[in-house]
Amino acid sequence: MGEETRKNLHTAYEGEAKASVRLKVYAEKADKEEYPGVAGLFRAVAESEAIHARNNLRLLKEIQDTETNLSDSLAREQKIAGVAYSEFVAKAEAEGDENSARMFTWARDVEDVHVKLYEKALEHLLAEEETTYYICDVCGYVADGSIPEKCPVCGSDAKVFYESP
Repeated sequence: MGEETRKNLHTAYEGEAKASVRLKVYAEKADKEEYPGVAGLFRAVAESEAIHARNNLRLLKEIQDTETNLSDSLAREQKIAGVAYSEFVAKAEAEGDENSARMFTWARDVEDVHVKLYEKALEHLLAEEETTYYICDVCGYVADGSIPEKCPVCGSDAKVFYESP
């Protein structure tokens, strides 16, 4: 594969992945505003965009065996948690944007948890153990095995957690 095609596939992957997430959020908003038909369209197109993103990843040969995928994901989480979010927090605070600083702080703290989850998942994989994950709908914290009484990142009650699909 040529370098330009590889670059274009990566750019397409990023665009399709972003579109999929954006459209899922739009569907949630349409549901809240009681437009179920529009929400259904947003979800359908979001799934289509996710298929495009998945196809790009396959062509880029970024999907490996599960142990390699876990190791790669662990490395990416360590990088984003350790560098990018701390810089984002500092810039938002310097600009006086408390809401963005809080969201970046929560994301950074949750990314740190992701690192631990990937490390533990590698242990589960080697021990051939299964677990259930629960997600905080406020900040994205992921709990392994049981729901905490309060989210350790944002302090939300247990009721905001849902089981990972």
